[in-house]
Amino acid sequence: MSNRRGAVRIRASLRFTFAWGEDCFELYRTLDVSAGGARVVHHVVGSPRPPVGTEGECAFVLDGFEVRTKALVVRDLRDGYAVRFRALSQANERRIVAWIFRQEALVLIRRIPA
Repeated sequence: MSNRRGAVRIRASLRFTFAWGEDCFELYRTLDVSAGGARVVHHVVGSPRPPVGTEGECAFVLDGFEVRTKALVVRDLRDGYAVRFRALSQANERRIVAWIFRQEALVLIRRIPA
């Protein structure tokens, strides 16, 4: 877990969709997620990816609930890109933070022998 960007993030491999422009819609996988954004990689090698500065709409599922919000591509990576969430509702922000802390708690429980 890291707090470099002011929002706690966690490594997580989640199905992540991103739609931008007139008819661009692609499926990706997250590498990490925070309440501030996500880092994603291609689900299918060679699929198109949006350039830095592109705004679109993303969606991903946490514990059976779909989080959908606008996102801005802020960084290009060798194997993907990073987005910053925009217009994330407070309810969705709380949902993401709570999910991250639940995931961290599960990791800690697994490390401590019973």
